[in-house]
Amino acid sequence: MSAVYDNWERLVAAVLRKEQLWKLFYDQSRSPSVLSEASKLVLISDFTSAFGVTDLRLASAELLGKGTFGSSYLVAMHNGVKIVVKRLKSVNISEQDFKHHMNIVGNVRHENVAPLRAYYSSKDEQLMLYDYYSEGSVYALLRGQTSRNRAHVDWEARLKIAIGAARGIAEIHKQNGGKLVHGNIKSSNIFLNSQQYGCVSDLGLANMIETTFMLPAQCYAPEVKGTRNASQASDVYGFGIVLLELLPRKSTAHLPGDSKPVNVVKLVGSVKSKERGGKVFDANLCNYLRVREDMVKMLQIGIKCVAKSIKNRPKMSEVVNMLEDIYANPTFDLEDILRASSVVLSKGTFGTCYKASLENGKTIVLKRLKDVIVTFKDFQQHMEVIGRMRHENVADVRAYFRAEKVLVYDYYQDSISSLLHGKPGAAWKRLDWESRLRIAVGAARGLAHIHRQNLGKLVHGNIKSKNIFVDGEKQGIVSEAALATLTSTIKLPVRANCGYCAPEVTNTRELSQASDVYSFGIVLLELVSGKRSLGTTHGRSKVISLVDWVQSFSYNKWITKVVDLELRKYQIEEEAMVQLLQLAIDCVAIVPERRPRMPEIVKMLEKISGIEPSHESSFEDGLYDTWMESRLEDLLEDLLPKLTS
Repeated sequence: MSAVYDNWERLVAAVLRKEQLWKLFYDQSRSPSVLSEASKLVLISDFTSAFGVTDLRLASAELLGKGTFGSSYLVAMHNGVKIVVKRLKSVNISEQDFKHHMNIVGNVRHENVAPLRAYYSSKDEQLMLYDYYSEGSVYALLRGQTSRNRAHVDWEARLKIAIGAARGIAEIHKQNGGKLVHGNIKSSNIFLNSQQYGCVSDLGLANMIETTFMLPAQCYAPEVKGTRNASQASDVYGFGIVLLELLPRKSTAHLPGDSKPVNVVKLVGSVKSKERGGKVFDANLCNYLRVREDMVKMLQIGIKCVAKSIKNRPKMSEVVNMLEDIYANPTFDLEDILRASSVVLSKGTFGTCYKASLENGKTIVLKRLKDVIVTFKDFQQHMEVIGRMRHENVADVRAYFRAEKVLVYDYYQDSISSLLHGKPGAAWKRLDWESRLRIAVGAARGLAHIHRQNLGKLVHGNIKSKNIFVDGEKQGIVSEAALATLTSTIKLPVRANCGYCAPEVTNTRELSQASDVYSFGIVLLELVSGKRSLGTTHGRSKVISLVDWVQSFSYNKWITKVVDLELRKYQIEEEAMVQLLQLAIDCVAIVPERRPRMPEIVKMLEKISGIEPSHESSFEDGLYDTWMESRLEDLLEDLLPKLTS
């Protein structure tokens, strides 16, 4: 923590010393001496240092924009690390109250809220430091100001933006006893995170800065314009404007050639039917019936949010539920699937997977289950449990057909297995160390989320590298969650031959969360070694499991014998590799009770990789400490006989 704190302090000191930043941060009449040596940068949450003193001295900065509450600057290190520094306008509260408010804002930990990393406060200067989102804001995206063409922002992408931002605002509204207000919800304050969900930034500034909201600003509720009485209801209004911006074929701001901005509230205020909705919807999204129907639903949600009467606006938690209901509905039906061209992808433990290309250009995966042993009612109830299990690292079941026992998933081109063990060629990609760690963290988070479902009793039952997919951001996505309980377990002992099956499952046929951990340990070994779960000896006369192969080498030979040759060309700390290997060995312990739980594994992987803890794992720090204590006890237990012999 002290090293992290020190690096942040050096960063601010370095960038504020630069002549170009003095020109940006200060008027000619102001003196740089206001940043006294006594003033300290306060660290709110952990930040993994990815730069050194030399990088800090070479940092450059550029003005990103001037907003309602201040100006934002992009600060770039020589090695590519970027952060955002926000310089606030005149703060109208005491320095003590400012620090108190910063602590409230800093405690909001959610994947859809941009985290406040640190703040700087002195008598005359207040700065806030945030992560930099390379994907840009929703405002820029919808106006073609990013690398992505607005016409290519499909309906699913817009839904994810809306759902993510709604989740973030709902989380904000829960904080500080349910009294926290954002106060400045607009598309320029919503960014895209690495999973392409909306992420809310600039939290809580409305309570600190004297600002009169101008009448032409469409994102502010009627009761707020001309005053500064922001509320959670006015946040809902602002979010309603964002929803309406995601729908129309026209922009809501001045563009070259436009005579005036479009007032989205007036544009859609009277539109409450599918027929009239077609007049305002983006034409690029209207070529598919199901999409048009979902757009009408979002339109109606937006209209509710921008109601003039505060009491008629929904709560943000209600908005989240309504949007998630839209996302849960597939943009296709059985007839679309029957018309689709399909090919067999694989035949696995629980059924056959088909890749289907729909007429609208979307590619999906159909999983036809075999040996289903549960009743029709139990099948439906289990699907409802799986359907509620929404997480960025768990592949969603987009639809299911009860009679045919067919499940529908999104299509992912690559799995861990194909990336590590695929045939060399144009489509085959080797994974670097950073990518392998990111995949491992994502997959672990997804499996931990699965284990939290159904009162903490849900089991995946079939973890293997072929069932963990990799998206464009190198995030691990766990697929085929919890299908084992639907199908016959009579063939489970045969699965031992695949190398992923825990010893107790072979004997008892009983799956558990501990057996999931064992299988995940095999996946970790694959990621480190680059080898398959099963291999052959040099003479190819005997099949050997990856676990037995790794354990055939002593601890001090892991780096030279076990680690993938592809990884040795990278400059990687050997300690991190050994830590990952040790974690994998702990996961494949013969005794189930000796294996760590998934939340503990997530925490350990985050520490090894330096990846920022998720909001879920940040609440489970104690579990990691408990696991470390138990590991030390186990090591002492093993060492004591040797020391006394």
